[in-house]
Amino acid sequence: MTLSAPVRLARYATLCLALFASATSLTACGGAQVEDAAWAPGPAIPGLNMNGRWYSRDFGDMELLQDGTKVSGKYDHPRGPEHNGTVRGELVGDLLKIEWIQPGDASAAVFPIKGRAVFRVARDGMSLDGVWGYDEDYRQGGVWQAQKSRQDQ
Repeated sequence: MTLSAPVRLARYATLCLALFASATSLTACGGAQVEDAAWAPGPAIPGLNMNGRWYSRDFGDMELLQDGTKVSGKYDHPRGPEHNGTVRGELVGDLLKIEWIQPGDASAAVFPIKGRAVFRVARDGMSLDGVWGYDEDYRQGGVWQAQKSRQDQ
C-alpha cells in the first residue's frame, strides 16, 4: 500500500517531534550538571577570600564579592559596555559555580544572553580556571580563566 504525500509528511513530522521532545527532555534533566570527573569538587580552601578585582583576558575586569559560600559580582567585557554582565553563584569545595547574565542593549542591537560557568579555584586563591556555556550548559562556550589582582590579596 502506498501512502499519499500528506500522510507521509504527517508521519515524518510526528517522528521529528517525538525525537525533539525526547532530546529536550534529556537536556532538561541533566543539562545544568557538570558530570565530568574533572569537575568534581575538591576540598574547600581554608580562609578563601574571593573579594576583589579579577582579570580575564576574554571577559575583562571582574569585581567579585563573597558572602560565606555565595559569590556575586560584575564584569566589564572588553567588547564594550553593551556586553558587560553580572555573575552570581556559590563555592562548592574548591569549585565556584556561577550563572552569568549579559542584559544586552537594544539600542546597540545586542541581545541579552545568559549561561553558566564552573571554575576550579587555585589553592592560593589567586586564579580561576574554568569553562562556560550558554543557558543551562557549563561547557559549550569555551575556557574562562581569571587572575586576582595582587592588590586585593
